Amino acid sequence: MGQKLAEAGYPNMSSAVRPMAITRNERFVYFQVSFFHGFVEYDFRKDRVIRVAELPNEVPELPREAYLLDSAHHGIAIGRGNRRLCVAGTMSDYAAIVDRKTFADVLIHGGQKPYWSTNSADGRYCFVSWRGDDKISAISYRSKTEVAQIPVGDHPQRMRIGNVTRAWLDARQ
Repeated sequence: MGQKLAEAGYPNMSSAVRPMAITRNERFVYFQVSFFHGFVEYDFRKDRVIRVAELPNEVPELPREAYLLDSAHHGIAIGRGNRRLCVAGTMSDYAAIVDRKTFADVLIHGGQKPYWSTNSADGRYCFVSWRGDDKISAISYRSKTEVAQIPVGDHPQRMRIGNVTRAWLDARQ
């Protein structure tokens, strides 16, 4: 990816791809790279970087060696309508809902050290883990607001959505 970023005019950007989100039609991928406060839009059909979104860096004086696992941002998801992205701004302590067309963003300061973004089963909400506060937030893609916080225990990071049947639960009671 380093070569593709250089061809797009970003020769000094890290080539270490962090989390990514792919559109439903698998044409575009949005990905984060080490030490960058934002994300990259890549078009698979054109095989090139299309745009780069810079999101607010709320810790501009922070030395690189202070970044958690080299992550300025670490977590990105795309809502069910493919219209908005949900980005975890790890080092700046925010989550952002970002419009795919304009890259306009709304920041949600729901805790400390967000480290992952994933969607609810229906794709209407983005779940963000706040590893510094031992909780997750549910953020509405539609309203661009935090609608719930849930304490989850020590140091949450990555999340996956799954289903558990009532029969399985009942068998364990």
